[in-house]
This record gives sequence, C-alpha cells and structure tokens, in this order.
Amino acid sequence: MSLLAHRYLLKRALTRPTTVTKKCNRRLLTSSPPGRDPAVVGFIGLGNMGLPMCLNILNNQEDGPFATVLAFDTNPDAIASACSSGAESASKVGDIGAANCDVVFSALPSCKIVENVFDELMDGASTSSNERSTVYVDCSTVAPSISRTIHESVAKAGHSHMDAPVSGGVKGATDGTLTFMVGSDLPSLERATPYLDRMGKAVIHCGGSGTGSATKLCNNLALAAQMAGICEAMNLGEALGVDPIVLADVMNASTAKCWSCEVDNPHPEVAAVRGMTPASKNYVGGFASKLMLKDVGLAVDAAQDEGVAVPIGASTKELYRLIEKRGFGEKDFGILLQFLRGL
Repeated sequence: MSLLAHRYLLKRALTRPTTVTKKCNRRLLTSSPPGRDPAVVGFIGLGNMGLPMCLNILNNQEDGPFATVLAFDTNPDAIASACSSGAESASKVGDIGAANCDVVFSALPSCKIVENVFDELMDGASTSSNERSTVYVDCSTVAPSISRTIHESVAKAGHSHMDAPVSGGVKGATDGTLTFMVGSDLPSLERATPYLDRMGKAVIHCGGSGTGSATKLCNNLALAAQMAGICEAMNLGEALGVDPIVLADVMNASTAKCWSCEVDNPHPEVAAVRGMTPASKNYVGGFASKLMLKDVGLAVDAAQDEGVAVPIGASTKELYRLIEKRGFGEKDFGILLQFLRGL
C-alpha cells in the first residue's frame, strides 16, 4: 500500500462523520460473542484518571446502554464510585479478561504494575476456536519497550493490544476531552474507537505497537519543560512587582501562551480567579508530581538508549526528583512554583 493510500485510510478511520460512527457502534454490539449482549467492557485502574474515564463510558451512551462495564481497582472506594454509576465490580484482575470482556481498558500508575496486571490477564487467556479475541487497550504511560513486549504476549494468546496513553489531565478525563495517542493495528483501533470516543475528543493513530507510548513520553517531556518555564516566569514576574493575574493574561495573549499557563496555571491567585484547579486547591488533584517524574524519567531513559541529548529534560527530571524527596510527590506538578520559592 502506498503512503498516500495509507494516510487516506487513516483519515477515513479517524475522522468519520457522526452517522458512520453510530453505525460502527451498532456493529460492535451485534458482533459481541454469544451470551454477551450488550458488549462487556473491562476497566482496570480507577485512580484520578481511570475513574472519570470509566464513568464516561458508562454515562456517554447516547444510543442506549450498549456496554456493560466490569471494573476493578485495589481501592474499594473507587470501586464503589464506579458501581454507583452502573458498573459491576470484579473481585480480581483475572475476572476482567478474554473470558468475560470484549474490550479491556487499563489505566495504571507504573510500569511494574502494568507488567504484573498483564501477566495475570494473560494467564490462561489463549483463545479457542469458538472464541472471539479481546482487545486490550492500555492507557497507562509506560516505556515503549514494555508496550511492545506486552503486545507480543497478548498476540501470542490470540488477542489484540493497543498502547493508548492519554493527554488532557484529570480535567480532560472528567470532561471527556482526552486525546488518545494510539499504537496499534487499524482493526483493533476500529473495535476500540466507539469507547475511546466516549472518553476523549481526539483519537490519533501514531503507528504500530509502542508508538503511542513513545508519543506520550515526548509530549510529557515537553510539558514538564513548559511548566518549569511558566513557574520561573510567574515567580520572577511577581518578584519584579507584576500582578500575577495581569502577567498570566499577557502571557496567554502572547507567545508564551500554553497549556501550563492557560489551563493549569501554577499560581494560586491566577487559578482561583480564572476558575482553574488544582493550584487554587493547594495543588490537590491534577497530575501528580511523582507521575511527572516517572514520565520524564522514562523519556530521559529512552533518550539515553537512543543516544539523543535531552539536557532540559534531564534538568526537569532532577527538579521533580527533589520535589518528591521533599514529600510533595502527590501534589500537582504545578507545585514546582512553590518549590522555586523555597517551599
């Protein structure tokens, strides 16, 4: 297939009109295995991101209740929140897999947890001649090499795997406006898209296995540097006597405009006046600094493996390492502003 034809097919697959998307939803319903009507979606990991994503699958079913959601988390409160919106509770990870689900989503906090979960999911998950394969969609942020290893393991069992990390933060997860960066084959993407559409505003096919994870690491490498620049500028501006609200307004109308300034400004006064969180709530919620440290660390490690220089990335990794060491790893990564002030 030519590159031009490939791009055309991607465009058609990812920018279908609403009427075509609805047809896709109905096709997914009717193609569920016998005894599973409506389709069953598994969701593993109901943290700050996973829970609102799961709730959007449950709540954004415009064409009717086409999916039953089977959810698992180690936190019973998170399970209770999902069940209060209509999910069914799984007692263990193994209950969410090929035997019970058509599509399985995971949103987990570390590479090791992802590996352990997929080891358990693949235990006895091989398809038989009369079973339909399951699509596993991992929305966690992990090393591309891990995504590729899991992809091979899932494929050997006769199923499909997609690395589909997200961008948009807790607000995007709550509002259903996430961007999914997908590494997979097109048939798997086609099966998962009706659910991705209920959780996000954009589904971008980045290439084969591992490319979604690679894209996410590059995005967060840039985001960490972006937040560091905004924190330094806000801190300096206030020290020079500029009202932080005025400074943020000017930056958002100028070349410094970016997500870290406009959507997740780290200055508490700006966040309070502009209705932003989490800086207005003592940096509670949002994207935890320890997770940013993990993502930047993965990006720096990947760069070292490829012989690519990332000096700014290495510096921001060290800043977030110090923040975690000071006990602020659970705080939103905008806490960097307070760290620069001597917190």
